[in-house]
Amino acid sequence: MTASTQKSNHQDSADGEVSGPTPRHPDSRLEADWLFLYEQLPPNQWYSADYVYKTSGWLNIHADIRKRQRILIQISDAYHLGDMEWSEYRAQLSPRIHQYIFKLHQHHSIEDKGYFPQFIRMYPQLKSGFEVLDRDHLHLDSLLNELQGLNSQLVISEGEDKALGGQLHQTLVDVSDLLSQHLTDEEDLVIPILGLN
Repeated sequence: MTASTQKSNHQDSADGEVSGPTPRHPDSRLEADWLFLYEQLPPNQWYSADYVYKTSGWLNIHADIRKRQRILIQISDAYHLGDMEWSEYRAQLSPRIHQYIFKLHQHHSIEDKGYFPQFIRMYPQLKSGFEVLDRDHLHLDSLLNELQGLNSQLVISEGEDKALGGQLHQTLVDVSDLLSQHLTDEEDLVIPILGLN
């Protein structure tokens, strides 16, 4: 568990009054009104014995996505730092990108078609929050399509193509930045629903 997940759900304001729950991502798009369940089940309880059997599946999927993302960035960094030859870079990166894109599309499809509509029926007041997550999915789909196109070029590029490597790296960073915010915002909305129901 990171330090950000362990911080208090309340912050004291300048006049000493306690404000509402604080999302874990510093640039969270979640409004305070949407965090009433998060306040009841804060992150420091998500893995507790009372809730882990309901929350760990979703959290483990997200942990796997984050791990795959880190590995892709590490491989890309190693190539750009000169620690990896082009042929090894291609061999390491291309199949991982393919699997990563597949896993993300699979996860988002299940959310879009099943879980999110169900959660909105349960908590209509959270509809605007899930609309934020839906917009993220559309943006991620666009970035993943771009990443897939670049990966297809990587597969057929036998000679070193530094421009392609640079484009791939930037797209991986763009996906990583959006996913960092998206996964954290999603967890702040979804994990309390799972744990409390």
